[in-house]
Amino acid sequence: MKEFKLFLIGLCSLTALFSCKKDDANIGAYLSEAPNKIVAEIVDSFYVTTYSGIEDSIITSGRISPMLGTINSTELGIAKSSLFASLIPDSLDRFFPSSDFNIDSFYIQFHIIDVYGKNINQEFEIFKINEPIDENSTYYNFDTITVGEKLGSITLNISDSGIYKYNLDSSAAHYLFSNINSSYESNEAFKSFFAGIYISPSTNPYIDEGAIYKLNKTGISLHLSFSTTNGTDNQYDTDLVYMVENEQNIFARFTHDYTNAEVNSIFTDSTLGQNAYYVQGLAGVYGKIEFPTLQKWFNNDSINYLITDFEFTIYVADNSTFTLPDQLFLTYTSSAGLRTYKSAMLNSEENSYRFEISNSEINTSLENGMINDLNFEISHPFSGSSPEQVKIFGGNSETPPILKISYTSY
Repeated sequence: MKEFKLFLIGLCSLTALFSCKKDDANIGAYLSEAPNKIVAEIVDSFYVTTYSGIEDSIITSGRISPMLGTINSTELGIAKSSLFASLIPDSLDRFFPSSDFNIDSFYIQFHIIDVYGKNINQEFEIFKINEPIDENSTYYNFDTITVGEKLGSITLNISDSGIYKYNLDSSAAHYLFSNINSSYESNEAFKSFFAGIYISPSTNPYIDEGAIYKLNKTGISLHLSFSTTNGTDNQYDTDLVYMVENEQNIFARFTHDYTNAEVNSIFTDSTLGQNAYYVQGLAGVYGKIEFPTLQKWFNNDSINYLITDFEFTIYVADNSTFTLPDQLFLTYTSSAGLRTYKSAMLNSEENSYRFEISNSEINTSLENGMINDLNFEISHPFSGSSPEQVKIFGGNSETPPILKISYTSY
């Protein structure tokens, strides 16, 4: 029989196990068949530090699903997404009557592909913008364009995907009329004449209410119809559509108010993240993970370790209003200096996500004394393209994160 000692770091306990074969009833370690090696497993045995931080910048131009709307949650406060879009006419070389006409209809159309949150009546204001979006530029969540005249206000309360139409102020349609033919000679000329629109939510929902709508990447258009009062309709194209040409001509501006949110306390005192921390898919919030005792454990002079498996499991709070993400990312800086990620799918039965990191990556980092430089973060996989959010339980909670390491010692 052999006797060996396994230190459980963080739990401050010493376990001596006597065995000649694996005992599945023991959570701890077992002897391998090789007499000079011990294969062991440590579960929930390392101190884990958790807290949240705020993203500095997220690119919002060129997204496949621009977002529009406002949500308000106890955990993360008020999150709002507004949209800027430049449009082009469905055909060029248009000209208009200067008098003797009526506006028959003027409306905005949205192609909505998903709804996140709890539907309420949300009011949106729509304005002209004073300069077109430069499709060769990159726009971030904090960028803005000066706005001009108001085109109208609309109210959305949508529970499903589809195409929806909302009337605008018919008197504002004249901003699309031009007596100068050159205004419709090219798409660039039209954008100089009518730079585009800005759509801004103006309703602040109550706690755990509100919705953010995900749009098709070019899912905004203006529609204008007019008729003449002197019988000359056949001289004009009286039905016009103005569309977003591509995803480079639309971007979102995100604003967040964390004042009364749970996460706000963590921004001022990161130690509170040991109770719970947060992730949000807008520009919002990411989770920070540290394993402050792991390197010291590995550096034990009397034992050499070879990591064979590294699993990290987090547990999250269910939310009936704001559904949990199907997937989260654990990102880190690899030994090659590249930002790398591992994904984990939601286990809906346990409300958990389990991440597995390459054992060779962990071994290399530990051997080089660099494990604390990996800069582990938990984030939404589609930051800037999804409003999903999640509350994650910290180390001092009733369902703390679990770090499970399998190794061979020699």
